[in-house]
Amino acid sequence: MAAESRARVDGGTRIGILMTYRASSALIGAPHKNSDAGWKCCSGGACFMRHIRNLRRFAPGVVIPVLALAGAGEASAGGFGLREQSSYYQGTSFAGVAAGGWGLASMYWNPAAISFVPGLQVEGNVSYVAPHASIDVNRATAPITGTNLGTFGVSDIVDNAAIPAMYASYAWERWAVGVSVNAPFGLVTDAPCNWSGRFYGCYSRIYDVNVQGNVAYKVNDWLVIGGGVSVNYMDARLNQAQINGVSTAGPVLGTGQVDGDDVGLGFSLGALFTLAPGTTLGIGYRSSIDLNLTGQVSVYAPTGQNLAMFPANAGLTLPDQVTASFRSQLNPQWTVSGTVEWTNWSSLQKLVVVPQGASISVLDLGWRDGWFFSGGVEYQWDPRLALRTGLAYEISPVTDDVRNPRLPDSNRIWLSVGATYAWTNQLSMDLAYTHIFGQSGSINLSPADPANALRGSLSAQVSDAYVDIVSVALRYKFDAPQPTAVALITK
Repeated sequence: MAAESRARVDGGTRIGILMTYRASSALIGAPHKNSDAGWKCCSGGACFMRHIRNLRRFAPGVVIPVLALAGAGEASAGGFGLREQSSYYQGTSFAGVAAGGWGLASMYWNPAAISFVPGLQVEGNVSYVAPHASIDVNRATAPITGTNLGTFGVSDIVDNAAIPAMYASYAWERWAVGVSVNAPFGLVTDAPCNWSGRFYGCYSRIYDVNVQGNVAYKVNDWLVIGGGVSVNYMDARLNQAQINGVSTAGPVLGTGQVDGDDVGLGFSLGALFTLAPGTTLGIGYRSSIDLNLTGQVSVYAPTGQNLAMFPANAGLTLPDQVTASFRSQLNPQWTVSGTVEWTNWSSLQKLVVVPQGASISVLDLGWRDGWFFSGGVEYQWDPRLALRTGLAYEISPVTDDVRNPRLPDSNRIWLSVGATYAWTNQLSMDLAYTHIFGQSGSINLSPADPANALRGSLSAQVSDAYVDIVSVALRYKFDAPQPTAVALITK
């Protein structure tokens, strides 16, 4: 029977990225009903001390390769990216995001877009994400021994999440400034450590927060340019059940943990062109962000005893991105929009972990670039209510050759609907719903790959992959226009 799992993205007080693999205590001591047949785990004192000696000897060279990568699950954008930055633009499947509009989140993709609406405004978004993905195991074997681990899969490797985002902008004459706080990356996958693919990951978490300041300048009636500086804080923890050594009684199970954090800086550039009254074209660039997670590696025995601890660091580059969008108001009722976006996920070819006092570990990722295409339409029902819908297709950076349980990503289709209702001249609310149809994909991992030598083999299928997203936003304009005085008519 497939095991259940859970995942969570936390946008609360803990800021950063947290990536964890959790080991099951059922895998230590006497053989568990789901443990590997033929491993012959023992529990006597002499046997335990023999395991400890092997753990101390093998841990530094083994724990790092196993824990080198913390991936994400069925993210709502390619790789481990998150696209839930705006309820307004979600309604069109993010068509027109860089071309300006009433949603303030456009500044995230194109800093020049903050000039679209004059005056002082603030906006808060919350997106509730309900993803689903199953992993059906065809065959799995244990490392070293090659023991058959059965076909215990995972019925749902991801779970629901709430993702917040906040924006503020002020535009006057030729200038505009803005600030955004959101989570461009993050996700969680969780599978119990008695499932057949446990040596390729049990639990992983990713948290991220990005704060960006923007400024824009109106060069003339048809061109606005803008730029921004972003600060990204990341905190990471990795913990996973693994093989720490081999004794005469067989392989020894233990756990390892990596902790680290870092702050990275990036920038954004953008331009907004007015091609005709009511028609804009926007182009935005977000730079890559280099991070060097610095912390420590800890190795634990099956009993929880800390066997070793030494400093380590891991380099990670968050990808750069180019977004191009258009928005055209055909008449007072109808507006059409579109977006093409490229993300440089192919820059993540390798992940290198450098522990002091142990061998360097290099993990090949082999990702390709990600692409996103969307088109949308909006209808102004009446002066207070606007309705919109959009369709998108996303090409994932993850292919069948490199897919793993920690990142069971695949190509997907987005279908969205949304609405904006103006309660007053100052206060408006956005609502949006999206269903993402994920394509099925295969997992084919072999110990012939040096990175998988201590993980065994895994042949599986990712199925029933989809995401439901509900988003709501409130937007407030502080300096609403004063009502026009009614002229008195006298006879």
